[in-house]
Amino acid sequence: MDEAGEPVTGSIVIQVEAAPQGMMRCTLDAAGPQRVWWTVLLAHDDAVMGAATSPEQMANLLIRGSIECIRQSVPSLEVGGLTMRLEPGPNDNAQVVSTGPARYRSSEWAALVHAVRE
Repeated sequence: MDEAGEPVTGSIVIQVEAAPQGMMRCTLDAAGPQRVWWTVLLAHDDAVMGAATSPEQMANLLIRGSIECIRQSVPSLEVGGLTMRLEPGPNDNAQVVSTGPARYRSSEWAALVHAVRE
């Protein structure tokens, strides 16, 4: 954890179900020995999802929306160079898994992790 509150560089893993309502979970501790996941239920905008012209565009929309959701709790989050893949989800549907580098204030992530553990 960065003592000065400066942004640290790490990695992010996001898993989001490709469903009208789906679970999104993420970790900013992807390489940590005790990885902690933050999980929320998201309701996707049907009009936006219906306008996607390809599975790749839908995956991109789901991940971008998930990042904005995460930023509500980790406002300093910056991500770039994400890779995405589709895989079977936990509820017999597809999910998008995205990984890549991330910069964030460790204190924001620690506060979210503390809230998850309570």
